[in-house]
Amino acid sequence: MKTLIDIDDYQINIRGSTGVLTVGKPGSGKSVLVSYLMLKLMSVGAYPLIFDTKRSDFYSLKDSSINSDQVCATPNQVAKTLRILTELMNRRYENHQGNWGNDWVDYNLRPIVVVFDEFSATLSEADKPTANEIISYLKQIIFKARQMGGIYLLLASQRLTADVLERNISSEFSTRIGMQNLDRISLNLAFPGCDLDEIPIVENIPGHGLIYDDHFNTMIPQPFIAPDMSEVDVPKVVKHLNQKFRQNNFSPESYWPW
Repeated sequence: MKTLIDIDDYQINIRGSTGVLTVGKPGSGKSVLVSYLMLKLMSVGAYPLIFDTKRSDFYSLKDSSINSDQVCATPNQVAKTLRILTELMNRRYENHQGNWGNDWVDYNLRPIVVVFDEFSATLSEADKPTANEIISYLKQIIFKARQMGGIYLLLASQRLTADVLERNISSEFSTRIGMQNLDRISLNLAFPGCDLDEIPIVENIPGHGLIYDDHFNTMIPQPFIAPDMSEVDVPKVVKHLNQKFRQNNFSPESYWPW
């Protein structure tokens, strides 16, 4: 299966990757870019899970032939789905140990794309036990899913602080993106280990941003322009792709929860 995704002049590889961390203010083009990445992943058969506790655009995808349990609108629903996802990941490791070094692509396991829109807003809405549960499961997925999980996280947030996302977690994302001009705290967490004074200045225009990927030959994030999605009917494409892959050629998994 195709595991490379084009973003402007760059390519990111979902194989061996945790996902994409995207930070940007409202109106920066953050959600548009996440929509593009979600559709690219769904086009190769990825099963979508949507977390949108603000009940905005991504929440409306519940009407696009996506099962109701694929779209989470409350912190409790998010925590429950992350628990199920963690259990699936662990089952995949337990059931695919025969060939040293093989990963989910070699075993033809169906990838899963998790769209976590406005991560910080979800945590602020959750009570402390639920927020801790969300972070705990998220850590397990981020640290373990690269080889056998086949789980790709698209985590978006308006602003990053160490209270919202620990540096050791944010640095685990294989691809990190900042849309438009970010404050220094968000830049420092999105691009850890990078001298902020060396970071290029991008135009403060929606869709313009900075991208870093583990496969780049530099630690400095690079300017890019997100794909134009103005002519794309996202709900219509989601509906089409969801129906297309209801029957698929991925390896059967008796423990598949959905």
